[in-house]
Amino acid sequence: MGKMLEYGFLCEAKDEKKLINALLGFLKPLNRTFSKSKNKGMLEARLPYVYRHFYWNLNKEMQVYVEIYPNRDAEGKVKFPHPGVGWVLFANLKDVSGPYHVPLDKQEAYLRDFLQASGFEFVELKEYRDDEERI
Repeated sequence: MGKMLEYGFLCEAKDEKKLINALLGFLKPLNRTFSKSKNKGMLEARLPYVYRHFYWNLNKEMQVYVEIYPNRDAEGKVKFPHPGVGWVLFANLKDVSGPYHVPLDKQEAYLRDFLQASGFEFVELKEYRDDEERI
């Protein structure tokens, strides 16, 4: 199993650089960074939302994958109608066996620290059920 969650950062769309730089500050001591995806196929996989780009990071040691993208897409569609949410973080926590196993509570603590490092307030927008597809 695992968990899939989406959080909203209470900020403006124009706060992109400030948000990403703060999160890069969290990742740097871990020798990690973000990838900025402008790949057509990866962007098309997020349809019906049309993004110019999004950021992602996979921390294999923690088994946590995150994406950060604007709440309002390039066509003006809002993914989550929560007031004040300018950017959204999607997190996929994996409960895998064997040598890569990381308890979910450790992954959740890592994610909390990651969110808090943003410097912005944040709200949980959605927790997906095990059988539910990501919106």
